Amino acid sequence: MKQKNKLSMPKVLLLSLQKFGGGAIDSLEMSDALMENRFFHYILISEGNELSDRFIDTEYRKVIKIKTFASNYFSFLINTFLLFRWIKLIQILRKIKPDIVHITHFHIWCFFVYLLRPIFKYKIFYGVHDNPFEPKEKPVFLMNFFEKLFVKKADLILTYSNFMKESIKKYVPNKTIEVLPLGIHSDLCPKFEKKFNPNKESLDVLFFGRLESYKGIDTLVRAYEILKKENLKIKLTIAGRGKIDKDLENKINELGIIFKNYWISNEELCRLIENCDVLVAPYKNATQSGMVSVALAYGVPIIATNVGSFSEYIKDGVNGFLIDVDDYLTLAEKIKVLYQNRWLVMEMAKKAKEIGKLYKWNSIMKKAIDLYKNYTQKGSYKDE
Repeated sequence: MKQKNKLSMPKVLLLSLQKFGGGAIDSLEMSDALMENRFFHYILISEGNELSDRFIDTEYRKVIKIKTFASNYFSFLINTFLLFRWIKLIQILRKIKPDIVHITHFHIWCFFVYLLRPIFKYKIFYGVHDNPFEPKEKPVFLMNFFEKLFVKKADLILTYSNFMKESIKKYVPNKTIEVLPLGIHSDLCPKFEKKFNPNKESLDVLFFGRLESYKGIDTLVRAYEILKKENLKIKLTIAGRGKIDKDLENKINELGIIFKNYWISNEELCRLIENCDVLVAPYKNATQSGMVSVALAYGVPIIATNVGSFSEYIKDGVNGFLIDVDDYLTLAEKIKVLYQNRWLVMEMAKKAKEIGKLYKWNSIMKKAIDLYKNYTQKGSYKDE
């Protein structure tokens, strides 16, 4: 009976070749949610996926791993054009014969999935995280060029927020776009329950993620400098890998901010989440953020700028605060409010957990399953 159910369903290949961070976490959450919904699928990941050991074959999932390249042009050129490692994609696609290839995160090898589509007659669902037509930072030309092309050629575009849908619709007005909200990272820290100590003397504030200029680290440091001058027992941790201005780094060290400028493993991130009281996301520009997913998953108040899709997840004064871009004075003020009102931290934490229930991957992927069924029932493959 179960085998019959598999055969009657569309054959779906989830493809996520990102090795670290949100790419690895989201694809695991999506796949696990499909299993919970008893939907059989294949998933293709990089051998270097940091969560590789948690992708396990089950009755409803078949895991396939492929060797990809390091994050530099030399490795890309060697592995793509000299060693032709991407050719294994042909073997995988020929063996599976999927009805749908659902690409959860862009990787330059996805371009070959597009080139092979006329041969294997599958549909391409593409999850867009950031609008390649409006990049937040100066993009890598080759990656940006191929992603824009890929967006235009996908059969269905999936966005993680209504904000992103409206943002990208301007550039591909004739494409079908569906919203699959960004689910919470409930599987990031297994068997973990966030607890707060209202009697703790200090307030622990955490920023985590890649260090990029658009993420407002300078705004956060200026806000903390104000709080430091008031001799408040507030501890700030900035955790993540990246390059920042030397003067800013000197100011961070001068203020005694805990600065972990290296790749943060999931284990260390879970410890940081366990110890923090407040998350901060003072972005100057954004679409969505894994920090918001973590806040909702584990019930942590978050102070963020009102950019991108943040207002879809953060209700001002309910599960956090929304502030204006570069407004370090208000950022300092809101941190101080939570420092002085620990009951508010507890209340916002409770509300964050309640809102987080609306973004369980299990429910989100039920919609994905409906989309799989609808699009395979529409008829024959049609090239764009």
